[in-house]
Amino acid sequence: QTFGLGQLNPLTTLMVTDRVHAVGGLPRLDANQPQKVYHAIMDPDVSLHYMAATIRASIDAYRDIAGVDISDNPGLTATLYNVGDVRRRAREFAKYRRSHPGAWPQENYYGWLINDRLADLEKLL
Repeated sequence: QTFGLGQLNPLTTLMVTDRVHAVGGLPRLDANQPQKVYHAIMDPDVSLHYMAATIRASIDAYRDIAGVDISDNPGLTATLYNVGDVRRRAREFAKYRRSHPGAWPQENYYGWLINDRLADLEKLL
């Protein structure tokens, strides 16, 4: 199950807690303190840190595992945020790319929509 603004689940939140602590200075979360995990997920001021760390983890996984830089493709990072299991997907893509040099990961509909509306979204920032 996912919760809050970022539709985060507790496992994903715990997986990026070290990065959030290192970069954002928030306290590390612990699975033995579920109330704090759920607070991090449900409080938008806190969950934004975990959302950003999750996106950064996707970018890093595709760079390190698959050898591609997806950081300039918001639709692709949105797709990966939407579908999850990024490290497995990066491994599968790396395997595919060995037999298809130059192949690029594909956005799902959600990611396509992000890229299609990127100019409008950037105006909101």
